[in-house]
Amino acid sequence: MIEILQYGFMVNALAAASLAAIACGIIGVYVVVKRIVFISGGISHASFGGIGLGYFLGIDPVLCVIPFSIASALSIGEVSRRTKVSEDAAIGIIWTMGMAIGIMFISLTPGYAPDLFSYLFGNILTVPRSDL
Repeated sequence: MIEILQYGFMVNALAAASLAAIACGIIGVYVVVKRIVFISGGISHASFGGIGLGYFLGIDPVLCVIPFSIASALSIGEVSRRTKVSEDAAIGIIWTMGMAIGIMFISLTPGYAPDLFSYLFGNILTVPRSDL
């Protein structure tokens, strides 16, 4: 078991997992109390619309994800504030809409986008030291 720590990428992955566990433990209490337990999934999956838009426009998808994620978070707040819809329902609405927009843009893009799964799921083994 200790042999895996000889590899730098495994040390980085272990450090990233430990830091994420600490952050999630602290933030998790607030999220449960506010009843917005789907917020991380909602915003991250809604940002798939930004990835699709980036591929469609032929630019770096990460440049489209940031404004799309911010717009998704603001939209969740506005939908729950202006209507009688709960926060979790608003998250589900924005989640579905963002995924649908992403799928639509990617289907309209000619060719094949080979690294879409890395945007959706990521890989903890690829975390560089600079991101820690």
